[in-house]
Amino acid sequence: MEREIQVVAGDFRRLGFEIITSPTSREQVKTVRRKFEDRVLAKFADNPVRNRNLIKLLAEDIEVKRFFCAPDLIDALKDRLRMVDPIQTGPIVTHYTSSNTTGNNYGLPYHQDWPSMGTSSNGVIAWTSITDVGKQGPGLRIVPGSQSLGLWPGDQTESGYVLHQQEIEGFLDLEIEAGDILLMSPFLVHKTRTSSAPDWKLSLSCRFDDLECSEWDKRNFVSAYKTTVDRQVYLSGQS
Repeated sequence: MEREIQVVAGDFRRLGFEIITSPTSREQVKTVRRKFEDRVLAKFADNPVRNRNLIKLLAEDIEVKRFFCAPDLIDALKDRLRMVDPIQTGPIVTHYTSSNTTGNNYGLPYHQDWPSMGTSSNGVIAWTSITDVGKQGPGLRIVPGSQSLGLWPGDQTESGYVLHQQEIEGFLDLEIEAGDILLMSPFLVHKTRTSSAPDWKLSLSCRFDDLECSEWDKRNFVSAYKTTVDRQVYLSGQS
């Protein structure tokens, strides 16, 4: 059966990013947004830590997991990005941007994702938003073609690999409808665009690698991701 995926913008090979869409992906994200507003936002309190913990739990929602395992997305990784055997090598991550006390108007400056992955050289980040993202309000800024220069000079921090150069020309503020999928090279330079507007943005991302990548094979399939359990939470009284 023919898939519904269409390319909205970009060229992954040339520019390091591509935006794809399908009616199915948009409908799936509508369901996720309803769950977020009805079940997560409804539990928000005057406690930013509690609220951030709730937001993180959205990544474990079954509908979110279905979204990142959808046949349309996997086919796009294989057909458009030429991944032979795509596998998820990291957790689904939530990115909440807002000027309220929960978001604290925080955004990661220009950075690259590959040093935080350390996996396949032809990996990809799949990113979507449960709200429309435009050129106003919180959003995502990329530097098209920057992936062609490989790893830029920077420092690995607790939040990610932050570049030394933070004033960069030729950037693009992305416009993405809720449920559309941004496929992004892990070497693409990008940053969170913050805003003092009252709007909030909640995006989700998942990282994929190619099990048939020969370069990754030579490095014995290492990965920066680890599974850890904080066994002191109960003892510290946070339970």
